[in-house]
Order: sequence, then structure tokens, then C-alpha cells
Amino acid sequence: MNTTASRSAPAGYTAVFGETGFNKYVGPIWQSPDGAEFLFDVREMHMNGGGTMHGGMAMALADIVLGRTVRTALGDARALTISLNCDFVGPAKLGDRIRGTAKITRKTRSIVFISGELAVEGRTIMTATGLWKILGTE
Repeated sequence: MNTTASRSAPAGYTAVFGETGFNKYVGPIWQSPDGAEFLFDVREMHMNGGGTMHGGMAMALADIVLGRTVRTALGDARALTISLNCDFVGPAKLGDRIRGTAKITRKTRSIVFISGELAVEGRTIMTATGLWKILGTE
């Protein structure tokens, strides 16, 4: 397997995070047609000195998975991360394909509460919870 480039996304998945600016170090990240699942391949640039994916990369990925889930649920409304709590459960290795999922647990007029998980082959590597502020609300 070529571990410096991402593998192809499954049929129907679309890239949601591209190859410009900071994003080129994070993406591509693919989202399933129903919006419920995200895929990400661990490449050399995502590694730490210990031979596993860098924790900061995992946190960035969690922020994207949760944030895109909020964005999909809100439609035209925009929201920004105001809190993100991450628990590191296990490592990801070079070449691993990470599956990210998230679920909105509560939504008020101005705040979205969400939780999610990153996993490799069914093995959880991170759990995350967060709050997103819906813009334009007070």
C-alpha cells in the first residue's frame, strides 16, 4: 500500500476537506452519501515520533467530523466550535483508514451538543464531545 497518498474513497463518498492551506495537511476526508460517516487515511505527514498518528491530527479530524455533522444538520445555518473534548483511547498507524461518526445529542436555539468517535477496523481510537454555537443567534 502507498502510505504517502490516500486510497480511493468508496463509491458515492465525496471529499469534504481539500488540499489547500492547512487542509492539505489534513485532507482528504470523505463523507458518505447519507452524511453519517467520514473516512480518512493516515499518511506519513500525520505521524508523530512514536510511530503513531499525532494526537493533534486526531483532534483536528474529530473537530471536522463533529463540525461537518453539525453543518449537515443545520442546512444553511453556520456554526463554530466553542468546545471540543477528546479522549485518546488507542493509536492509529501509518496506512490505517479511520472511520469517523458523530451524533447530535441535543440542539437548542443557539447551541448544538454533539458526540462522536474515530475508529480503525471497529477499534475505537478516540471519543469526542463538543458544543457548536449557531451563528446569528444570541
